[in-house]
This record gives sequence, C-alpha cells and structure tokens, in this order.
Amino acid sequence: MKNTGTEKRTLWHSPAVHILIIAVVAAVAYLNSLGNGFVGDDNGFVAYNVSIRDLGNLPDFFFDSAKTLAGYDPNWGTYIYRPLRTVSYALDYAVFGHWAPGFHITNLVLHLLAIVTVYLFAQAIIGIPAVSFIAGIIFALHPTHIETVSWISSRADMIAIIFANLSLLAYIRFKKGGRTPYLLLALLLAFVSYLGKETMVSFPGLIVLYDYATREKKGFKEFIGSNILSWVLFTAVTVGYLFFRFQMTGRMSTVQGWWGGTPYTNFLMMLKATAVYLKLLVFPFDLNLHYIIGETRTFLDAKVMASAALIVSTFGLAAYLHGRSRVSFFLVAWFYIGLVPIANIIPNSFSMLAERYLYMPSQGPIIAVAFGSYALFRKMKAGSPALSKVAAIAFAAIMAAYFVTIIGRNGVYKDDFSFYSAAVKDSPESAPSHKCLADQYLSREDIANALAHYDKALAIDPNYAEAMVKKAEIHAGEGSFDKAISMGERAVALKPRDAVLRFTLGTFYKHSGQMQQALDQWQKAVELYPYYAEAYNNLGAYYQTVMDNENALRMYEKSIGVNPFNAEAYYNLAVILEGQGELDKARAGYARFTELAGPEYADVVEEVKNKLR
Repeated sequence: MKNTGTEKRTLWHSPAVHILIIAVVAAVAYLNSLGNGFVGDDNGFVAYNVSIRDLGNLPDFFFDSAKTLAGYDPNWGTYIYRPLRTVSYALDYAVFGHWAPGFHITNLVLHLLAIVTVYLFAQAIIGIPAVSFIAGIIFALHPTHIETVSWISSRADMIAIIFANLSLLAYIRFKKGGRTPYLLLALLLAFVSYLGKETMVSFPGLIVLYDYATREKKGFKEFIGSNILSWVLFTAVTVGYLFFRFQMTGRMSTVQGWWGGTPYTNFLMMLKATAVYLKLLVFPFDLNLHYIIGETRTFLDAKVMASAALIVSTFGLAAYLHGRSRVSFFLVAWFYIGLVPIANIIPNSFSMLAERYLYMPSQGPIIAVAFGSYALFRKMKAGSPALSKVAAIAFAAIMAAYFVTIIGRNGVYKDDFSFYSAAVKDSPESAPSHKCLADQYLSREDIANALAHYDKALAIDPNYAEAMVKKAEIHAGEGSFDKAISMGERAVALKPRDAVLRFTLGTFYKHSGQMQQALDQWQKAVELYPYYAEAYNNLGAYYQTVMDNENALRMYEKSIGVNPFNAEAYYNLAVILEGQGELDKARAGYARFTELAGPEYADVVEEVKNKLR
C-alpha cells in the first residue's frame, strides 16, 4: 500500500528513531524481568536439560529427538520439537551457565528483534511511518505478550515470528519486482520459522491472503495463475517440514484426545477460547497463567452463544473492511489464520488457551488498529484539533497502563513459588496450579500446606494421577508405605504409560522392602522413556545390592551416558570399580563426583576428597 499520508518528513519520522524509541520503552518496561529465575517449564527445558550444556550437541538438536525436545524430562517425552529454541538455550548456557538473568536478557533481545520486524512489516504494507510507530509501540507493550517475554520457556514464539516476518518481507520484495532469490529466501525463512515453533504452519494461508489483499485489478483466473507457483512452493515447504517433524517425533500432536471428550464439545470449547482471545486483544488486563475453559455440551449455553456472536461480529468487521481496504481486511483476517494451529480444531496443545499463543496472531489486528487510529486521528486533527489532542492523551494513557501492567506482572515470574501462587490466585479451580503450588510447599517442607493443595487438586480432579503420587510421597516420607503404594498403584493404573509415575512407585516399593516390584517398575520406566537417567541409576543400585556388578556397571554407564552430570551415578560407578581393583578409573569417577555433587552430598564429598589425597 502506498503512503497516503501527507506527513512532513522530519527526524521524528525516521524509522531508526521510531525503532530506538520503541526499543527503549520496551526495554525499560521489561527491565525488572531480568532478575527473575527459572520457573515452571524452564526447569525441564533449561535448568535440568543436560543436552544444552555442550555446544557439540547443536546438530543433534535438529536430528536427535532425545536431545532437541525437553532435555531428559520424562514428563515431556517426544512432544516438543522446537530445535531453534533448544539451540538458543545452548548458546545462552555457553555464555551464562545457570545464571537465569542471562536467559531473560536473551528473551528481551528476542522481543526487541520481533518488534523491529513488526515495525518493518507494517511499513512494508502500509507505508506510513506513524502507523508503523503506533503498531510497534502497541506490540511492544501489549500485556498479553508478557508471558512470552518474561517466561524463558515461551521464547519459541518470538523466534518463530522473527523469521516469519522476515520471510514475509522477502516475499513482499519479490512481489514488488524483486528477483527469484527473494522468493527462495522467503521460502527458506518460512521453514526456519517452523523450526522456531510449529504453530507457524498456517503461513501459506498468510501468503495467499496477502496476495489477494494486494492484487491488482485483474480477473480471478489470472490472479490465481500469476500466484499459484508461489502458493504451491510455500505449501510444499510446509508439508516438507511436517514430514520432517514427524520423522523426529513420531507424532503430530500430544494425542491427548478431544477437549470435553467429543469433537462437538471440543468445537464449543474452542468457540469460548477464541472469544477470550478477542477479549484479551481489546482488554488485556485480566491476565491468567492457567485459563479454565469449562466443558460445554450444548450450543445453547449462554457463554457459547455470546462467544459465537462475538466471533461472527468480527467476521462482519472483516467483510466491511474487505469493501473499503483490502489491506485492513488482510490484517484482521491475520488473527484467525494465526489462530488456526493453536485453536485446537484438532487437539494439539497441552493448554486450551494461553496468552503466549497470541504473540503471533495479535500482530495483524495490532497493525490494523494502528492504521485505523492514525486515520481517525488525522480526521480529528483536521476537524477538531482539540479532540485530536484528547485522543493522543487517551492513547498515551493506554500505553502507560500497559507499561505499568508489564512491570507489575513481571514479578509473577520471579521464582516457582511466586509463579504458582499467582496461578492459583488467577485460577482457583485449576487442579494443575494447586498441584504445582503444593510441590513448592513440599520443597519447603511445609507439609500442611502441601497436603492442603494436593487435596484441593484432587477435589477438582479426582483422577489427577500426578497429584495423587505426590501426596503418596508425603505418606512415604512419614513411613506409611502401604498407603503410599496403594495411591501410587492407583496413579499408575490411571496413567500406565507415564514413566515418572512408574519410577516413583518403584521407590515406594524399594523403601517398603519389595525390591522385585521396585525392579519391575524401574525397568518399565526405562522402557517407556529410554533416557531416564535416574531410573538407570536406581536399577544400578539394585543390581549392586544383589552383587551383580556387571549389570550394575551397565546401568550406571547408561545413566551417565544419558545425563553426564549425574553425580550419584559417578560415585556408585567408582565404588564398584574400586572394588574391582580398577583404581585409576575409580579415581576418575570419584573426581567427577566431587565436581558435580551438590550441597546434599557435602559429607560424602569430604570423604571422597580425603580418599583422593
């Protein structure tokens, strides 16, 4: 779209100045997030992900599903394939080690880069610097983006949108008379965006819609003929990525089943979730770490009908804009195209709804709002300068409210206790939030509060196996092994293919003296998840107690092979090697143990150091 404004060109209208101002404002808003730690999923993806601690693993992040997913966390298995995110974690670890603020710095830098691409994309399709500035500042400060920026685990969305926008910019250049290399670059960048996050696979839809919105006056047949090759190529790249992803993970989704149990209930819940997304775009202040979309079985439910009405009204808006401004139509429709991969049309997500999912879909509507606001402001300025000043003040007040919201909300991501306390406060009927907060109380040895929240989680969801087995751990710690085993067996019966539940039940059996049952559960755990370092270590300890040193050594070596930072496995391995007279290997194992051992092994470390002297 050509610049239709009559702005006087000054330094203020320089894109570089715009970007600098937006970047400074965004950086200040998120400055207090840099002191936060690892929270929630960060522990599996970063803090305990041993694969990111060696840059030699970088190629494996793309081709080895064991390393590119969630590290060696059995809770995630092969669900997550986002290699560029894993690469970014490895690079962060190489620079910062386990210093969490370093990872938050990277998140902020990625957000700033995403803002730049949003600005450049707005400039490419609107051509008015003021519109690009407004879009950039709204995108930079929109509170629904807090989760993406302040939570290390959510950086995949930023990586993906950066490359997707660069792909669009290359494609726009190609369409405006650029040579074929721009098309090839756009295709490559689109594929890279998928490696950032799989939710970008609706990208070919954006390409088709962009071509339609910017087409010259020509017949429909001619329009299709002039663009079909590009559409086929982008579709081929997307299909190629999906095939490659399937080869890595063996699946396309979490295979969790329909939300609510049926395709129809899934559809009804999807309508309600979409309405919440629309509400968050317009009024992004009632934020939540764990949204609960209530199960619904009839379209006649008041919330479902209200949600459907809201969605239909946005379709009406798109239809209205289609007749007035194809570009505006494209920007509004962008929301629904971006929403397709995360709308759970076919369940493919752990969450029915999450604020981080809006990072990419929000871009189109934000630019549309910026364009509309600019046009309205110019009319006000021409007809009523005083009113235009009021409008400018109102916009500044909204941005100030966004700014303050970001600063306040950043504190939620300070640590796990703050994170899950906020989750329970936001969603008191969320069973997972209560279970995770209970875990935090348990880590603080606050048994009373831990039990209270486990009980609340189980009251909300009586079949919540993970909460059940954690409560069983408390009983085991109190010596009530029969009760712990009973609860553990029930949890395993509910989720027989959960390696963590199997492993934990095995520890209950072990402490109650039922070693064969413990062995069976640990063996099943490693069958279900072949990278379960702790299970291999426990199997090694079992074989060591029955004097089967050959199998014990094999298990310890497997544990270390999976997790080369497993201090306990090095110690156990060294004990056997020392007993077999292989003193040099034993000394190497003991030395490695002392390097890796945490404070809980202080007494053993001192003993080993005396031995090594």
